[in-house]
Formats: sequence, structure tokens, C-alpha cells
Amino acid sequence: MRRETWLLAAVLVFAMAVKREDFKTCDQATFCKRHRSISENTGYAVDFSTVQHSGAILTATLKGPENELSLKLTGLDGGRVRLQIDEPAGALRKRFIPEFALSGVQYEVPFDKVDVQSDYLTIHCGGSKAKVVIHQKPFLVDIYNGLNELVTQVNAAGKLKVEHFRAKMDGQEYPEGFWDESFKHFRDSKPFGSSSVGVDVSFVGFRHAFGLPSHADAFSLRSTVNNGEPYRLFNLDVFEYELDNTMALYAHVPYIIAHKKQRSVGFLWLNAAETWVDTRSSEDSKGMFRTMLNKVMADESQPRFDAHFMAEAGLIDLFFFVGPSSQDVQKQMAETSGVTPIPPLFAIAYHQCRWNYNDEQDVAQVNAGFDEWDIPMDVIWLDIEHTDGKKYFTWHPTKFATPKKMIEGVASKGRKMVTIIDPHIKRDDSYRVNKDAKDLGLFVKKADGTTDFEGHCWPGSSEYLDFFHPKTREYWAQQFAFDRYEGSTRDLHTWNDMNEPSVFSGPEVTMDRDAIHYGGIEHREVHNMYGMMYTSATYKGLVERTAGKDRPFLLSRAGFIGTQRTAAIWTGDNTAEWGHLRYSVPMLLQLSVAGIPFVGADVGGFFGNPDEQLLLRWYQAGAYQPFFRAHAHIDTRRREPWLFSDETREGIRDAIRQRYTLLPYWYTLFQEHNATGMPPMRPIFYEFPSDEALFTEDKAHMVGEALLVRAVVDKDATSVEVTLPSGENKDTLWYDWESGVERPAGLNHVDAPLQKIPVFQRGGTIVPTWQRIRRAASLMKEDPLTLIIALDKNGAAKGRIYLDDMETFDYKNLNNFCISEFSYATNSPKEAKITGKHADSNGAFKPVNWVERIEVRGVPSEPSKVISSRGLTLPFAYDRDARLLSIRKPGDFAGEDWTITLNF
Repeated sequence: MRRETWLLAAVLVFAMAVKREDFKTCDQATFCKRHRSISENTGYAVDFSTVQHSGAILTATLKGPENELSLKLTGLDGGRVRLQIDEPAGALRKRFIPEFALSGVQYEVPFDKVDVQSDYLTIHCGGSKAKVVIHQKPFLVDIYNGLNELVTQVNAAGKLKVEHFRAKMDGQEYPEGFWDESFKHFRDSKPFGSSSVGVDVSFVGFRHAFGLPSHADAFSLRSTVNNGEPYRLFNLDVFEYELDNTMALYAHVPYIIAHKKQRSVGFLWLNAAETWVDTRSSEDSKGMFRTMLNKVMADESQPRFDAHFMAEAGLIDLFFFVGPSSQDVQKQMAETSGVTPIPPLFAIAYHQCRWNYNDEQDVAQVNAGFDEWDIPMDVIWLDIEHTDGKKYFTWHPTKFATPKKMIEGVASKGRKMVTIIDPHIKRDDSYRVNKDAKDLGLFVKKADGTTDFEGHCWPGSSEYLDFFHPKTREYWAQQFAFDRYEGSTRDLHTWNDMNEPSVFSGPEVTMDRDAIHYGGIEHREVHNMYGMMYTSATYKGLVERTAGKDRPFLLSRAGFIGTQRTAAIWTGDNTAEWGHLRYSVPMLLQLSVAGIPFVGADVGGFFGNPDEQLLLRWYQAGAYQPFFRAHAHIDTRRREPWLFSDETREGIRDAIRQRYTLLPYWYTLFQEHNATGMPPMRPIFYEFPSDEALFTEDKAHMVGEALLVRAVVDKDATSVEVTLPSGENKDTLWYDWESGVERPAGLNHVDAPLQKIPVFQRGGTIVPTWQRIRRAASLMKEDPLTLIIALDKNGAAKGRIYLDDMETFDYKNLNNFCISEFSYATNSPKEAKITGKHADSNGAFKPVNWVERIEVRGVPSEPSKVISSRGLTLPFAYDRDARLLSIRKPGDFAGEDWTITLNF
């Protein structure tokens, strides 16, 4: 078919709502149907005569009615436990383990003690962080936290099932779809038979669980047993996706965090194959899974959350994070899968994108328009039409004839550009990348293992690079060198799209499952990590093009465990509807708790034309989400902010300016994530672990510890209800972020006219801001600071700021960073002190940012005098009604030690 016909067909398809019949249900995935139908214990038991343990590892054999399995338990640092169940040595084929998804070496900690009883083993993990009890028959694993509380169980329902590799025997009956199966007109061959695995995991004492991103569903996981489809985790190109369901989307992390009052526990399923997860919350401790061993079960009165994981291939590879707090669990997940490098400053500012800006003149006009209308902006994006015939690393010969000049023009204003680069390679012998890859044997193969796999995507007939091949990753990285990617500069960054991978002509719009990757691996075994392998190669190239000096920015649509180490993620092709705005918050919370913090949704919706009210509300919400980008489909009307009414334009401008005001705070939060794993965008229970009524809240969210944001997500709303947490001691104070006026904890009815998004500052926090808003963030990074201090009931507050050059890896390679801590303390009714302290002596960076203003909220009376560290009397203003104090030009520098004294 001609390329033009394919492109037209693709545009028409993507202009319609999702066609659910193009995507499998559990019943249509025969392995899922088999696992889901298990109703009795599958009968595995531990052969205690095979138990061996040394150091941090214990091994044993599991015996079942159909096969034997090997069990391996490993104690890891930081309160983590790994349990692997695999076919024994000598199996017909080795199962794939996605070790590349992990952050690197997983440090083992020897067990303190292993006790062997007649029918169970007790393993005391190093440092008393966790305890594991393995019951012999039926096989059951109990996981205890460091407080000796039972928090997780494996195989309590006896749903463990491993379909082992085998040779097909004539005359033997096999289940439906065991050796091959069809979906629509596509046939999937299975030369070694079905190799699916499944097991149940229960969170004991927990009613609420979260995670399993990314689904267009509520933040709190629903019960799917006897209630529709399980959650499906299978990276797919699902356009204009439906809301309020468990269908697979673009990026998936098989991770759950469960939470109750003051306790959290996490679980990671390390498997890159298609996975379905049946879930249920139950007051009955037996839950949906009838335990076969009542004597070892938890108290019958306890709630529990049960999850049945079912994967098409791979092995059972489980990580347990015992907490006990959500911060502990987040750090344990970060130690397992890694963290996001601190982004360059421009990356956390505002991005302007659409499919497509037409030509270089269009780019110049958009760039100038933001200046003309005094709207900050940091990045202009180019979609697929910028290329020469959808050949990536090229430029359209007439529309983008002088790309370097174009990029330099944008960069002269302090801004950057991004171009799209997808993994499908146009079949064209004159295209250098296609020829190189073919000559070097770098493409994914068909099921025969020798013929290059071919499918259709934006260029028409395309081949797909095999990023599991080390030579492919090396070759791809080299393409980002400035002498390879002609027209590129260090101010050009990258967008990896369509990397599920999307194959317009393939089953479920993706690659054939029996396609072959490097080492003879079937695509079914690695599908969900294809996009992650792709972005890791891209990131390597972006880093190496400046010899490791500059921090790159990379956006990916597909994602998996570990994607956060190289790329940001967005929620894919959403729609300009209020429901999609509403679900952007829980979708981003799902990703955030699962270890992927740099996340966002297309502001305004990718498909369709938002009315002005929806567009403005979306900008307001996006300004308080980690990745802030407006994006739109090629068939939509242009959406640059100045194309709308004066009221809407000014509202958008104000929303973007709010983002730029808070950039020092956002930047500090990303550094906090890099150090601890905590995401900048957080569910409320991360900060208020005892407020049960807010555990499932997903219209409001926290930005760091200081700000609570309640986006307006309903049409024509002029007010919202928001519950401000009271905290463990029922004494948390809150302040309106815009006015500084105190708000009571509990349910609040808050005015939210069209120009306002309700945001509240938590008492006891200090937020660093920039108040001199410029055209681009790079022009603000040395600007003076304004500290916004909100006092708690004790008249105290604390905060911090992290500063470095905001563009290079010198913070990591040369310790070129600075951390300053700020505090406010009421020492007596007559005196209070505001202090700044250089908090990390290892940091060598000397910031030039000075404090030009301090605003203090909740000051009970007017001070008689404010004195600087240098003994100078500082000017101030006090609003008695609002209890607001503003101190002007204290003049102290971030990174230095200083004290301001308030006399009353």
C-alpha cells in the first residue's frame, strides 16, 4: 500500500474513539482464562530435604502434581526481599529475566538466622528489617515487616501455576491456545508451548491498594473479581482511550503499594510479558482466595487486599518492600528500579507542542508570540512532519531547510527544541539508518528467526530495531552525535513516541508475539520493556553527544520498570473532554507511586477542540503536575494561548506564571526524589498517613510536603469542596496559597472562579519561589528568592532549597551543588528567628541567589523590629487581619548561614 494511503488511514483511525474489539479480553487471552479459572489449590509443597541456605540466599524445590519448580529467596538491603520461582536446571529453555529493568547490582544482606521446623522455615533477614516464613504444605510464604507484623502472603489461595516448556507430543490433548492461537486474522505460534506463570499475593490488614499504572481509572485499585476485566498490563497504542476501566494503555509498571494507618507495604512483579491482575479488597481475611491453611492465616477480622498476577511468559520474580512507612516503601522501590536524574531546569518548565508546527517560519512566529504576549515558555516541539518522509534524524528539505539556524534562533531567547524520533525505520535503501541496520543485522526478526520483521507505521512499510541487541543500542546511541544527526545542536532534545511498539498492521496494533529478538528471545517475553530498552539507548546517545557534560531531556510514551532512569512519561493520546482532565490526576498518581515521577498529561487534550473553559482549567491543573506540556492532534484547531479571548489568554498566562514562580520548589523536589525516591506529585496519604478518609482521594494531591492542590475538573464549577488533612494530632494548619489567609483543616467549601485553582500551603513549611518571571526559566536561575513561610500551631516552619548550575552533570561528577535549609522558630512571645543554613558541606556550588523578600503567614502580632544578621533594621509590612508579615530585602544569600531576628 502506498505510504500516503497508510498515513490517511492512520489519521482516520486515530480520529475515532477506541475500538475495543481490536484489543483482547482475558477470555480471549487463553493463558489468562486458564489462570483465572483456578478454583482449588494447585497443590505445590516444599521438599524440605532440598532446602539449602548460605549467606543471603535460600533455595529449595517445590513439588506439584504437574512439575517441579525451583525456589530461591534472597535477602536484600534496605528491608527488601526477593522470591523467585522458576523451572529447575535442565529445563527445555531458559526463562527471560528483565534484569535490565533494575537499577544495577541488588545488594544482598546475609540472613541473621534460619530456623527449620517440621513444617515451616523461618528466615530472619539481615538487620531485623524483615522476616519470612515458608510453610511446607501447601506452599505458603508469609512476609513480616521489621515490627514483626504480617503484611504480605504469597500463594495463600494456592493459585501458583507454571506452564513449563515442553516438546509437543502427538496424540496428547492440550488446553486451548497452548501451541498456537489466533486473534482476528493474526496467528501466534508457540514452538515451546505456553509458558505462562501466575501466583496470588495478599496484603494482610490492608483495605486499600494503589499502583498498577497506567490505567484510565481511579487511583485506588478496584475489585475486579466477578466484576469485569482484570487490570491488563500490556503496552499498547490505544488512541482516544476510554475512562473508568482496566484496559491496557501505553506504559505499565507491575507494582502495588498498600496502605493503612501509619503502615505501607509494596510489591513488584518483575516480569516483562503481558500480565493480567485480578484484584479484590475484602473484610474477610480469606479474601477472594480461600486459604488452605487457616492456622497460619492472620486474624479473621482483618481486612486484606488480594491480587492474582498472571503473565504469559517469564518466571515468577517477586520483590517485597516491607516499609513500614510509605516513604520507606518508596525508597525501597527506588533502590530496586532506580531514580530519575535531576532534570535540567528547562525540562520542568512549560513546553509548547502540536502535531505539527508547519515550518521554520511557523516555529519563529510561535517563539515570538510568547514574547509578544509576555507568556513564559521554554521548549518548542516538532512532531513527525518535520522529517524527510518520516525518516528520523532527517529534516524536511523545504519546510525545515536550515534546522541549525532555527534551533539557534529559539535558543537565543533562552529556549530549547525537541524533535520526535520513533523506533520504526522506513524501508528505503537510500535511507542511511535503514541500510546500516540491515547490513549490521540490527532489526527484530520474524518467527523464523532470520527474516527481518516488517510492519506498517507512519512511514508506511517499516522495520523495527532490536534494542535487546547490545550492538543496536550502541549503534542507536551513535546516531545522536552532532556529526551524525545533521542540524542538531546541544539545544535540541528528544521525544521517543510509538515505542510500545506501535505497529499499525499488527495484532492489537503492536508487534507479533512470536517475533524474535537477540538471543532467541520471543517478543512475548519482553514486550513491556521494549520501549524502556529503546529510551535507554536514546538517553545514552544524548549523554554521550556532549561527552557526559549536559543533562539531556527525553520523553517516552511507553514505559516499564526503570524507565524513570532515562525518560519522562506522559499519559498518551487523551481527549479534550472534562473526564480526561479529571482522570489525569489519578493516572499521574499511579505512575508517581510506582517509581516514575516525571509524568504529565497533554494539556488541553490531544484529540478534539477544547472549549476555553476546559482549556484554562487544564492549564491550571497542568501547572501543578511534574511534566507540563500542551499538545494537540494535527486535525485540531491551533491552540497558542493568544488565539483565545482576553480572559482565557490571561488565565493561561497566569497559570504558566504560577509554574515559573514555583520552579525553585519543583527543582528541589526533583532533587529530593533523586536522593530518596519520593515523587514530587504525591497522594495525600504519603504526607498524612493517618487520615483514613483521604486515602483514596484522587481529585486533590500534594506537591511535595508543602502544597495541596485541588484541580477544578467539572464543567461550570465556580467552587469546590476540598478536605484539608488535620494530621495525626488533629492540629495541622493550612493557608490559601494565593492570599495567605488561614484555612481550617477538614471539609472546606472553596470559591474557585475561572481564574483560580485552589492551592493550599501546609503550616510548618517554607517554599522557595522566584517572583521575577522572565521569558524562559534559564534566564531566571540566578534570580533572587522569595521565601513563603507558613507557620504551624507552634509558630514554627522549615524548608529547603537545592541549587546547582541546572544544566550539567557537575552536581554528580564534581559535587557542584548547594543545599540550604531554612527555619522559623518562635523562641518566646517576644522573639522569633528566621535562619538559613548551608546544609551539606560536600556541596561546592556557590549560588548567587539572594533572598529579596520573606513572607510569613500566621504571625499572631506585629513585630516591633526586624533585625538582619548584619545588625541592620529591615523594612517590613504587617497585615493584622490576615496575620501576614512581609520582610523586604534581607539580602542574605542562599548557601550562607544567616539569622533574622523578629522582636515583638
